[in-house]
Amino acid sequence: MSGLVELLRSLFLGTPPASTVGRARKAREPRRPVPAPPASHIGPPTARVRTNTPPVVARSVRTVVPRSAAPSVTVLSDPRARTAIPYWKLRRWRQVQANLYLGYFKTRLGRCHGVIKWTSQYDFGFYVHDVPSAILNGPHGACFAEVKPGKFRVHFAQLPSDLNSGIFYIETLLMEAFEYDQTA
Repeated sequence: MSGLVELLRSLFLGTPPASTVGRARKAREPRRPVPAPPASHIGPPTARVRTNTPPVVARSVRTVVPRSAAPSVTVLSDPRARTAIPYWKLRRWRQVQANLYLGYFKTRLGRCHGVIKWTSQYDFGFYVHDVPSAILNGPHGACFAEVKPGKFRVHFAQLPSDLNSGIFYIETLLMEAFEYDQTA
């Protein structure tokens, strides 16, 4: 009966039967002590990890792992709010010269090629190529002045404070025009 109890105990608890424990210990080699690491690897009990996330204190000297491998970026609907990455970079605009940016004004219903020229600290020239007719025929059509055939400069009632808010405002205008065009 004890053999059956040992077998059930080994199946449910994961322990080997008592009859084999002594043999396994005898067959095993004696344990060797683990060598201590060289003096050059001994450091403080805590180590700081440098990432773009808040500092994390790691308790292990051998492995230092940040809290998350890829820190998440919170994108707010208002680009003027402080974020880790500028809105123009999130929207994949490229700075081709010190004062020239190329990219697309993107919405979920369409996109338009754009150019932004920065002439002074608070003066940005926003240009949109191939503006949809929904914009030109809509309530904000007067805000788009044709400079060359197919190229329009955007006029703002209140100048944007920076590059990010200008991109966001034009994308909002495009979205409203696309939605207005679909309902009409």
